[in-house]
Amino acid sequence: MGEPVPGDRDTAPAGLNPDLRRTRDESFSDAQHGSEPMASVSVKGGRPAVWPVIWAVVTIGLILLTIWLIL
Repeated sequence: MGEPVPGDRDTAPAGLNPDLRRTRDESFSDAQHGSEPMASVSVKGGRPAVWPVIWAVVTIGLILLTIWLIL
C-alpha cells in the first residue's frame, strides 16, 4: 500500500470511517431547478400591529410599578 497522494480525498487510509470520505451526488444535474424563494412567501398585510402596542403598555406599566415601589 502506498501513501495517499495529498489532495486525493476520494480515498481514505485504512482505519478511517468510510462515511467521512468525500462523495459526489451523481443524481444532481444542472437541469434541476426549484421555485423562487420570494414566490412562496406569504405576508399577511393590512392587519394592525398589536404586539408593539402590547409591549409598550407592559413596558410603561412596569416602569410605573418600579417608580411606585422605589418611592
